[in-house]
Amino acid sequence: MTTPAAAGPLTEATLLVSDAATVARAYSALGLSVVARGHITPAQAQAWGQPQLAGCASCQLAGASGARLLRLIEVPGVAPRPTRFAHGWLALEILVRDVDALWAPAQAAGFEILGPPADLDISPHIRAMQVLGPVGEMLYLTQVKAPVPPFELPLSSDITPQHNVDRLFIAVLSTPSRAQTLARCAPLAPLSSLQFETRVTVLNRALGRPLEQRWPLATVQWAGQSLFEIDEVNDAKVNTPQQGVLPEGLAWITLQAPMAQPLLQEISPGAWLETVGVGAG
Repeated sequence: MTTPAAAGPLTEATLLVSDAATVARAYSALGLSVVARGHITPAQAQAWGQPQLAGCASCQLAGASGARLLRLIEVPGVAPRPTRFAHGWLALEILVRDVDALWAPAQAAGFEILGPPADLDISPHIRAMQVLGPVGEMLYLTQVKAPVPPFELPLSSDITPQHNVDRLFIAVLSTPSRAQTLARCAPLAPLSSLQFETRVTVLNRALGRPLEQRWPLATVQWAGQSLFEIDEVNDAKVNTPQQGVLPEGLAWITLQAPMAQPLLQEISPGAWLETVGVGAG
């Protein structure tokens, strides 16, 4: 029996926003620019199983390297959604060459600094800053200084000096059940998975927990040096969204997959995943 090839890498994240121009302007301070504009066609909306998105204006943002990071879909009246207080996609982890250099421009553009640049608890080879984006999405702007086995991560030193913000390489998910989310990822044939506990300082601060508290986590390794981080979060301050309804703000993640899969599916409460053919996206 042939083992299916692993899915990966991550290609972009989709945000449902009320004003795409304002969001794009904020991200321009981080070095992202609009590389494509258009409208969601009825055929695309139907393929996603989201006919209400037909006709909505959309644009895609990329860093100076050319890697697409964000797709913005403009939905009138949609509200920001603080991802720290709801199950679903919690944060986007973006590879950067020099995280410290982004502190001042991010703050000037209106991003809220949740955690200044610091080496992470999981490894001193990872240095990151956590910021809050225009529609409640969290960003981990991450500098990977050296290999961090057993994870397969891209290195910031591989980014050319004239580029700072590179690509989306980790998507962080908040779920009521780590085990159930891992099971929903299994059909996509990840390369590996790992379960452990670690501090998540931005969650501890947001939820009023002790800063040293550790949370049950898992990682799912995809091809192309991409990961899901799965954070099991059970707290009265965290809402579980209505099943089958796209969340506002950070709505879904796109992952390349070599085999046929549902185009858009909910892999955990509020966490939607788009799978596209290899070479697409």
